[in-house]
Amino acid sequence: MQYKQLLSFYNDLLFTYGISSIKDSFVGNKILKDKGYSFIQEYDYHMKDEMVEDDNVMPTFVTDIIKREDFLSRLMQFENSSIYSELEAQLNLQVDKKEKSKLLNQFLDDLKVLLRRIDNIEDKDSEAIKTSLIKITSTVKQRYESIVSNHVVFKYLVKDTDITFFKNKNLKYSFYQELYELTYSLYLIDDIVIEESHFIEAFTSPQPSTLSNKIRFSANNMIVSYFLESLKPFFNGYNHTTIEASEVFLNKQGKVLKSTDIYASLSRGKNKYCDEKEKIDSWISELKKKYLK
Repeated sequence: MQYKQLLSFYNDLLFTYGISSIKDSFVGNKILKDKGYSFIQEYDYHMKDEMVEDDNVMPTFVTDIIKREDFLSRLMQFENSSIYSELEAQLNLQVDKKEKSKLLNQFLDDLKVLLRRIDNIEDKDSEAIKTSLIKITSTVKQRYESIVSNHVVFKYLVKDTDITFFKNKNLKYSFYQELYELTYSLYLIDDIVIEESHFIEAFTSPQPSTLSNKIRFSANNMIVSYFLESLKPFFNGYNHTTIEASEVFLNKQGKVLKSTDIYASLSRGKNKYCDEKEKIDSWISELKKKYLK
């Protein structure tokens, strides 16, 4: 299987040259030149006349104009169309479904890297770029779900308005990624056993009780209960009762954490494990500053 990088435009945008550098290429842009646009210096825009109808009497033309303020969004539209076509062509070259799946998974892995990157870039165009990348993700999922039905990048398609069991607040996907890192860094879970996608799914699923992959904690109930308690500010429907009802969080023994276990652990552990609690407080404080505004 020969995989050709299809997302080079976005890699250049987010890793190599930067957003401002791409926007500075407005005058004399090669992509627009190749598509037949001409730069009109007097008006500071690109223009293209295209015939849409020819009745052998009077041809009909439409004029397309691309201004500076529309430049980046139009570039992304052109690139996305090209990406879909090239991806389809690459998949058509593969006869074996397993090879198609490998190729598609590699493409989705690349998308995941880009979406992670854009979440950490402060720029007025960041949201538009993220929207474009999510659009690619959505389109690819719809077209090729029969080949790849599940991939971690699909979690970016969870909208703020989607109903989740814990009634999540307006949280970026990167919040759950950082929460996962926090959890295994504090040795509350084993990241070899519990994958990031399964961890995130536990917090974002509308029906976590139906999930086959549960979150089994490695620490004792007192520390786990303190950790779970500290997450309340990030959700509107998250409490001891819903934690138990979710049936997705297991203790060290592999049993579902019950609300009574959490209450008892918090009560008995008030003056214990102070170092562990301070570490949790510090991490949670940073997450609050970053994601709760």
